[in-house]
Amino acid sequence: MRGSIGQLLIQQGVIDASALSDALARQSGRHPVASELYALGYASERQLAMALSAQTGWSGIVLDESTIRLDVLEYVSLEWARIFSALVVYEDATTLVVAAARPEDAIVPARELGAGRGKNVELRIALDITLARTIRVAFQRWKVGDLYLVGSESTRPGPYLSVVHPDGGEQDEHRRAQRALAEEAARAIEHADELPSEDSAAASTTLTGDWQVNTITTTSEADNARFEERTLVIADELDRGVDEVGTHNGRTRALIVDPDPPGRIQLVSELERLGYECQAVGQGAQAIDLLSQISFDLVFADIATPELDGLRMCRAIKRSRRLSRTRVVVTTSVVDSGQIADAVLQQHGADGYLEKPLDPRRLHRLLRELSTEEHANHDAVLADATSRYQHGDIEGAIAGLRGALVTDPGSPKLHFMLANMLQRSSRYPEAVDEYEAVVDLQPQYFPALTRLAYLYFRQGLHARAVETWRRALPVCEDPALRRNIELFMRKLVADMRESDSNVG
Repeated sequence: MRGSIGQLLIQQGVIDASALSDALARQSGRHPVASELYALGYASERQLAMALSAQTGWSGIVLDESTIRLDVLEYVSLEWARIFSALVVYEDATTLVVAAARPEDAIVPARELGAGRGKNVELRIALDITLARTIRVAFQRWKVGDLYLVGSESTRPGPYLSVVHPDGGEQDEHRRAQRALAEEAARAIEHADELPSEDSAAASTTLTGDWQVNTITTTSEADNARFEERTLVIADELDRGVDEVGTHNGRTRALIVDPDPPGRIQLVSELERLGYECQAVGQGAQAIDLLSQISFDLVFADIATPELDGLRMCRAIKRSRRLSRTRVVVTTSVVDSGQIADAVLQQHGADGYLEKPLDPRRLHRLLRELSTEEHANHDAVLADATSRYQHGDIEGAIAGLRGALVTDPGSPKLHFMLANMLQRSSRYPEAVDEYEAVVDLQPQYFPALTRLAYLYFRQGLHARAVETWRRALPVCEDPALRRNIELFMRKLVADMRESDSNVG
């Protein structure tokens, strides 16, 4: 989305193409190209700060030309500054000014810092390489009792920040919109009633259009009689098995019965990721043998299983006195076997139905519906996660939320809080997964939609970003924010079309 900083500097006449090529060739990945240009002497910090400001829309700061009062470091640590590539450079009675290499990543920690001090926060973009040096030297000088850090090119007495601002015009309006969306994506949810509700609003999807879906129906009365007789024989066999405790080491036991190896592997992998203890077989006889020896909490039985299909297996389990409390989910590939009618599922006592290929979000919802456990107090879990984060234990907060989701994978509140924690620790792909889970459970929850859209944009998934912002528009209650979304989307779509035409 952003134009190349090198190309912008060429257009401004700061460098030529050979300088940019040299910087790109020498770039090791440790620093962005702007810092490489600075290190090689092709451009001054002021020139680069002005280019960064023009490119991003954030006002910039020229650290070499500034004098920083070092007592502003009293309430921050060197670790904080290094983790977020940010430094407090000014403070007065109402405001903190924070210089950051990537202001959009520093929004949350900077605001939290300001909230703790009861002050507003202003972010400024700074050149990565000079900011890293300033952070190192500032804390060294502060430790030995110096009062000021004077930049190598500072000419003014006393504290002073050398600030540059982006140009105005239509492009600046677009950049302001981008900043507004970045800030909204990092906005703190301050009240519990702002979190997504626990009632899933996601409607179940059905196949429409030109697809004709076969539906499995019941058979004749004679066939039903034979079916019932065979079912009772299998149920009696199951009742002769052992009577074990339903859990093992505190984990829920699940048996996956599926003749398709990839299907078995995928379902086992997803369940084990959620903390389940799994066994899997591909034949009906193998399943009955296992069920006769072990008490499972949950059985996934595929309709196409040889020797004993999923419906017959489900009915036999439900007729078994020993296993009658076992939950049974019937699975099927709609393409191969067709859909199963609700009446058929009810007739055989199925507790759930899952179509393949596996959709993890639907699986999570189903597991939540099947859970017979008293779910943990989410308010307590959320409060504990918040407390851990505020005390610097973000990994503990993340682990606690993941643990709570094992027993309640369908909680949008838990997914949303986990997504926030992952976003705050810059684990963006994982945050995307969790925001997607929230949107799947609560399709009209605006904070999850706008965060997801912005993270898609950050990852370069511009088409997904546009689609998600479009979904967010009808549920955006803030007219100014809605205008910023529309403005940014128009520019993003135009850039995408221009890029496609250039490729073509």
